[in-house]
Amino acid sequence: MRYRIALLAVLAVLGLALVGCGSSSSSSSSAGSAPAATGSTTGHVPLAKTKFVLHLGLAFGAFHRWIYKPAKAGTLRHPFEHPLTAAKAALAATFVYHEPKLALADAQADPTLSKLVSPITALQNRFHSLSGSVKSGGASAAQASGLDSTVSSIKAQSAGAGQPITEQTPASPSG
Repeated sequence: MRYRIALLAVLAVLGLALVGCGSSSSSSSSAGSAPAATGSTTGHVPLAKTKFVLHLGLAFGAFHRWIYKPAKAGTLRHPFEHPLTAAKAALAATFVYHEPKLALADAQADPTLSKLVSPITALQNRFHSLSGSVKSGGASAAQASGLDSTVSSIKAQSAGAGQPITEQTPASPSG
């Protein structure tokens, strides 16, 4: 029991650290709004394509490993039924919401990837609603399946733009 409490405390600290990480740039538009021109690019970002593929690969891998599979198995219906699985899913949801933000900045900086700005923005909004569902214990298999089809669509569009995304599973917090 003491091990579980310590693990949950470590997971909570890691989750807060993930929320605090990221771009320090600010925007004058509202947080949920899409960029004014989806085809425009912003300033130069070194290795934008590589970072884009890395961020989305990590996000998609974490989504499939810690959210999609448990939701399909029905273990995310109630947070007290499988508390460790729910805690991992909640942390993964925070991570999965954060990584597309970084990929979005990379896509905006690259003319080849700029056509993916709108789909990534929509995906990011869906991940945000999923994050709330996971944390409240109401993530359904249908919601996860819908997101999975959106993820597959973005992977196909990215591959069409010459940047195939390979899912990467981040290391498990519990080993």
